[in-house]
Amino acid sequence: MKNVKKAIALVAVILGVSTASFAQNGFSLHAGGNFPMGTFGKGGSLSDIALNNAVAEVGGAATGYNAGLKYQFRVVSHLNAFVSADFFYNGLKSELTDAVQVEGVETSAPSYMNIPAMVGLNYSVLKIFGSTIWAEAGAGINFRNINGSNMNAAWENLVWGRDAEYKLSTSLGWQAGVGISLDNKVSIALHYYNLGAADVNGETSFSSELEGIISGETKPTEFTKGKLSPSMVVIRLGYHF
Repeated sequence: MKNVKKAIALVAVILGVSTASFAQNGFSLHAGGNFPMGTFGKGGSLSDIALNNAVAEVGGAATGYNAGLKYQFRVVSHLNAFVSADFFYNGLKSELTDAVQVEGVETSAPSYMNIPAMVGLNYSVLKIFGSTIWAEAGAGINFRNINGSNMNAAWENLVWGRDAEYKLSTSLGWQAGVGISLDNKVSIALHYYNLGAADVNGETSFSSELEGIISGETKPTEFTKGKLSPSMVVIRLGYHF
């Protein structure tokens, strides 16, 4: 009987150590680059950009960056649950912003901020040489903001432009990824994020000036330009504490 008890105790200790080694409980900070996919990274024409229509179902988004915070806790052996909040930033591709530059006239192109908050599961697949290989998936809500723009164009003596202010939007999104944690402190991960489709809407105003005859004339107009679907591949480094 004593041997049986010792064996049970030994197995319990081994299982406890094994579970602890896979747990990765606690907070982590991560940061890296994001690479737009699908229509989010597809560019529009010069007329689209000049008329602030670049975000009508094609985003023209350039490579950007991301940062975030995650907390995870053990559910069962090898399986953790997590909650996360991320920040993604993308400007427009350079060929699109260059197309509407006017010498001596201030021009600002729209840019994108996506802030998804998600919950999900993280599964530790394998532990080897002190490192843990894992996979995860999550879903939640994304808050998308498009920074306002001031697009200008020029033809002979005419300078015209459209100022746009965009409204905050929300959508349901998801992500899936794989990674490797080194000594449960530093991780390298590859993720795919699909942040859902949401309407692009806001208010725009048109102004023009021709040799000082027409000056400061504005016509505010509300607009809806279809749906934008941000999706991206994300590569990032994490620090776990």
